Amino acid sequence: MRILKEPSGEPNYPLLHPIEEDLACVERILSQEIDSQAQLICQVASYVLQSKGKRIRPALLLLSARLCGYRDGLRHIRLASIGEYLHAATLIHDDIIDDSDMRRGRPSANSRWGNGLSVLVGDYLYSQSVKHLIEDEDLEVMRAFTDATLRMVEGEVMQQEMTGKVDISYEDYLKMITHKTAFLFSACCRVGAIISEATPDRAEALTRFGLNLGVAFQIMDDALDFVADEGKLGKPVGKDLAEGRITFPLIYILEKGSRPDQELLRRHTPGRRLQERQVAEILFLVKKYQAVDWARGIAQDYVEKAKAHLSIFPPSEPKGGLLGLADYILVRDR
Repeated sequence: MRILKEPSGEPNYPLLHPIEEDLACVERILSQEIDSQAQLICQVASYVLQSKGKRIRPALLLLSARLCGYRDGLRHIRLASIGEYLHAATLIHDDIIDDSDMRRGRPSANSRWGNGLSVLVGDYLYSQSVKHLIEDEDLEVMRAFTDATLRMVEGEVMQQEMTGKVDISYEDYLKMITHKTAFLFSACCRVGAIISEATPDRAEALTRFGLNLGVAFQIMDDALDFVADEGKLGKPVGKDLAEGRITFPLIYILEKGSRPDQELLRRHTPGRRLQERQVAEILFLVKKYQAVDWARGIAQDYVEKAKAHLSIFPPSEPKGGLLGLADYILVRDR
């Protein structure tokens, strides 16, 4: 088992220098574009979109486009904002399904405005994405984003099907997180290649880069749920654990732990919310088996797979940005 150091630090933003102006344009779109006759839609959507997100998905699209030679026009800005609309919509719906009170360090939309209005705003953001994709008039781009959206919904359903189950295989869990998280990462990278008219081998390389990076990102999310600083993470630490949800580090204990420890974990995590004492007992097992370090090691393997797909590209600032984002996945603390 590979043991990694505790993650620390922030993304190396100088590596995003090639897209600084592009990201600023995306932010302007996200802050100004929502224009509905229903003022509550504007209020809730703006609240969600202007929260302190990392904008990794737009950055992936913008860097991929620059890497493949995109230079002129604003099409990449519009499509990058679509990636964030889709992500924001899934976050709203996830919080409703999970009955979450906090998102990115402040009250979630559903805790402020209720589930009914929040689900409608999530639908509005999905519809906003579809509107812009139709206006873009590129079936290949539309297919990439709509396929990712379908996969994300499938991933959410897979996660619900796993609720209440303890003995979840690595393969089934990887399939779920690939659908729920990695396909949108992959679509953003692929769209960047498409609009740059990249060769098929380069488009496929970026598609694979995004897919592996998305898996690594979600595995690190699982790890952070056990060890992150709550103020930085932006949600209660141990949230997944407290809800009795089996994630990657716990799968490791159920596979490698002693029989008594496995049985303790099975008693505590049948898909129900846990008491503070039960959470503490499981956290002890996570530390005992170095399960977080194991998860980070798996995430690092996926990051290395992702970076290997970029070997087809010569050195450049955009390539450096993508490699920097890949490394940031492993050291982020929120």
